[in-house]
Amino acid sequence: MKKNGFLLVLLFMFGFAHSQITFEHSYDFSGDYTKLANSGYKIFLMDVVNSKCLIYNTNHTLWKTINLSVPANNYLYDIKYVSENLFTTDNSLALSYVYYSYDATNDYYTYTARIIKENGTELQIIPGCQYLYVVDLGELGTKMEAYVFDYSLLYYTVKTRYYTLPGTLVNGIENHPVKELSSLKAFPNPAGNIATIPYILPEGEFEGTITITDLQGKTVQNYTVDRNFDNIIIETGQLPGGVYLYYLKSGNFTSRPEKLIVQ
Repeated sequence: MKKNGFLLVLLFMFGFAHSQITFEHSYDFSGDYTKLANSGYKIFLMDVVNSKCLIYNTNHTLWKTINLSVPANNYLYDIKYVSENLFTTDNSLALSYVYYSYDATNDYYTYTARIIKENGTELQIIPGCQYLYVVDLGELGTKMEAYVFDYSLLYYTVKTRYYTLPGTLVNGIENHPVKELSSLKAFPNPAGNIATIPYILPEGEFEGTITITDLQGKTVQNYTVDRNFDNIIIETGQLPGGVYLYYLKSGNFTSRPEKLIVQ
């Protein structure tokens, strides 16, 4: 009996040891997984300062570095749809990215979206585009929605432009960003005196809270948001310089924390 009991303890410990969450690696940039049609799963990171997309293998070894053309006085805002045979059909690696500029005199932002191959060949440029969404419509093919904003107007306008893509969307990783309620990318980031945080409330919810915390998890500020707007402007000049986290909570939904750097 003692021997059998000892074996049970060993089996329990072995199983417990193999059920632990294991730390793999840490990066200094925001990143995400993608599944490439030919090259398999990769991790892509956004280097805002140097305007680069860094792509790593799943064992965290560097696979490729893609230079992104960002004009002077503009800043990288987002990278999405790092893919093969989505924007092209020649097996080349391609991606979409968005950058922005800020008009300090008139207090508004201007966005631009580009789709390029890894060698820099431009496939599409969409002035004013802040968000790109790719949707697989089955027999109708793969479509792309581009939301174009003109923030120079007092009551800013938005247009939706539709495109047909030559390739297909690989299932399992890329999701429709409209439904990715956790995507709350503040701009500018790093921030000076103010920062804008866009948000989308879950379906059926009419109010939520954006919470800013320090790195120790202590709440610094709470902001109530509703469906009357899709972003909130916060006065970051009141905060000591450093790194903060922020997230949206609405009903039963809580977004993933995003990083905000205050200069």
